Amino acid sequence: MPSPPTTDLPRPTSWDEFEDICADVLKRFWDDPYIVRNGRSGQRQHGVDCYGLPKHLGGASAKKYAGAQCKKTDALTIDVVQKEVEKAREFKPGLAEYLVMTSAPRDSKVQESVRTHTWPFDRVHVMFWDDISLELSGHEDLLQKHFPGWMKRTTTEEQVLNLVLSSEPSDFNYDDGTGVFCHKSDVSLRIVFERDKQSDDEFHEPWLTKFSDPRGSRQPVYIYYGQTRVLEVPCVYVDGARHVIPFPRSATDLTLTPFRYHIGRILNDHILGYGFDYALKRAGITVSNKDAERDAAVDPPKAAGH
Repeated sequence: MPSPPTTDLPRPTSWDEFEDICADVLKRFWDDPYIVRNGRSGQRQHGVDCYGLPKHLGGASAKKYAGAQCKKTDALTIDVVQKEVEKAREFKPGLAEYLVMTSAPRDSKVQESVRTHTWPFDRVHVMFWDDISLELSGHEDLLQKHFPGWMKRTTTEEQVLNLVLSSEPSDFNYDDGTGVFCHKSDVSLRIVFERDKQSDDEFHEPWLTKFSDPRGSRQPVYIYYGQTRVLEVPCVYVDGARHVIPFPRSATDLTLTPFRYHIGRILNDHILGYGFDYALKRAGITVSNKDAERDAAVDPPKAAGH
């Protein structure tokens, strides 16, 4: 089978599938794991389907937003680009950079028009399906997520963790009877509540007193790929099991790595209540901008008293 870098991937058949691909590509392209899809179908989006704070614009500290419009179409014209840019001028806060991502094949005339036109943003760029395919080819976890079976390969630990990080809670089916989250597009990936190892001993740290029920109990969570246990994410049930929160860095450093925050979003998606972000805010736990989890997956940092 030809390799993805030299072969066009099949274009997505639905608009929603194309936007999912674009959002995942932007997380890597902009180096921002918190890319947000703008609104929902039927709401005014001001020409912006996804937005974020790209690292090349200074990241979260710079507060320079970039927006992207996803155009599933067979052909793209400069007129369409101009119309989308005009809509995007109404996006708040104002954008520093605007990207049109399209399923259309690369067009040199459109590229030249974009380069030579005067735009209201610092930069306007078009990413055609050829460019999106090339970007996908550099991330095998995204290929596996969106194009399962495209290539045979050996799965590495880093690829498994990247697959988790690029997934959304809706990408998993949850079986409450077994405590297993199974990835819909790659059933080899599972996130598992190890209930037989759940501790009856109460878990005590000062931040637990912020909840109505200050008692907590440990709940080990493991990430599996096939039969291989890839990573443990130690968690604690809080407030009468209304929330399950991954351990922060320590009893005094109440921060989560971006990876642990992402795991928490997946775990809490099936719990009816006020939501994971509400629980973190109440506990005083924040998310750090540095993710050491994937850098030291085998030996993640331990919290004091854990």
